[in-house]
Amino acid sequence: MDTLWILAFSSGVATHLLLYRSGEWDIKAPSIVKIYTLLGATLVYLERAGLLDGFPINTRPKWGIAVILYHIFGVYASMLFYRAFWHRLCGFPGPFLARLSNFYVTSLSAKRLHLYEEVQKLHQQYGDYVRLALRDYEPRVSHYAEQLLEAVRKNVGKPMDMAKWFNYYSFDVMGDLSFGKSFNMLVGGKDTYFSTQLHADMKSIGLFSHLTWLFPFFKRIPILNSDYLKFWDWVGGRVEERIKNDPDRPDVFSWILDAFQNGPKTKQDHLDLHGDAYLIIVAGSDTTAATLTNLFFHLAADHTWQAKLQEELDALPELTQEKLTGVKLLDALINETLRLHPAVPSGTQRLTPPEGLQIGDKYIPGDVMVCIPTHTLFRDERAFVRPNEFLPERWMTQPELVKDASVFIPFNAGPYSCVGKQLALMELRRVTAEILTRYDVEFAQGQTTKDFLDGYNTI
Repeated sequence: MDTLWILAFSSGVATHLLLYRSGEWDIKAPSIVKIYTLLGATLVYLERAGLLDGFPINTRPKWGIAVILYHIFGVYASMLFYRAFWHRLCGFPGPFLARLSNFYVTSLSAKRLHLYEEVQKLHQQYGDYVRLALRDYEPRVSHYAEQLLEAVRKNVGKPMDMAKWFNYYSFDVMGDLSFGKSFNMLVGGKDTYFSTQLHADMKSIGLFSHLTWLFPFFKRIPILNSDYLKFWDWVGGRVEERIKNDPDRPDVFSWILDAFQNGPKTKQDHLDLHGDAYLIIVAGSDTTAATLTNLFFHLAADHTWQAKLQEELDALPELTQEKLTGVKLLDALINETLRLHPAVPSGTQRLTPPEGLQIGDKYIPGDVMVCIPTHTLFRDERAFVRPNEFLPERWMTQPELVKDASVFIPFNAGPYSCVGKQLALMELRRVTAEILTRYDVEFAQGQTTKDFLDGYNTI
């Protein structure tokens, strides 16, 4: 390797150490590719046009491409060596390949979309640290619960895919509370464009969530971005329609819209408004539907708990939010369902403060993305006795089965805790009560608990 290639390689190392090593570059990936492509094309042009004839560099064949390749090789060599041996998080245990690239954790996600189970295995192997206005809403919740009950009535005695119907219910509720009108999925008995596209998006996000630099490419590459552009045009249309048509009753989106209308209304403000509308539905639909599905799975698997809950619910004078909030068994069943099947089992990411965090004997550097995998946390023997068993009594008559209640944060905690917690609990209580006071639930013929859990594709 002569001096030119050494300089090109060294420039790559320097670029990584002085530039790429600091800051957030994922979202700038397309721009970086453009810069390197333009630079490479310029060097090739200079070479082929003979504009550098007489210079020693021009005596090397295809030197333009070689310079770029050696530079990129230097970037990645420095990056991999740094991540392997010098990174601030090198002191944390974990698979060696996980240090080098997020492709490792993405490969775990791709197995069955059960990343939370793979993360739990890593914690078992490596330890704790692993690098890798309700009253106004109740009438609407009741309205869609009635529509769900009507669908159940039509299918009494026949197998019914309740996971699908719980999705219809939660989407209709959140459509009403965000866009001012239902998606009419319960009435139509089928998915809509929005729900179909959203589920496709969630699958992609779950699979590639640790390769965030890929998303800017998906958004900008023609053909690949056609569904993306069409979807956000649709969301924008619904938001504009909602702005022009104030609902008779206030909804969740009203608060966000008020803040937008009192602000500067920049391009970013419009993007944020559309993103918030999308987020309201995502956060309030799939999470509620998944929890209802898991709750009814356990009720069908253990008719003893089902019978006890039916007895308590039948004793109520009415199935209102006020009355249902006092049913401790119902809340215990919901809590135990959320413990074994948290709505976001892989957890959410947070950025450590600039000064870092000291947790026990471990120091986590500042400005680092961290995540607490709730699936693993909620099944930790240091917090719960017999953590892998469904034991609702731990939340009622046998509190000794909970060693550390502070660990249980299904709706997160602190300033970023879920603002929709009480709405979600209202929906969970109401739907469960309405169905169980009318019907017994059981598995469809031939279905097993293993079939259900193997098909549980929540990231």
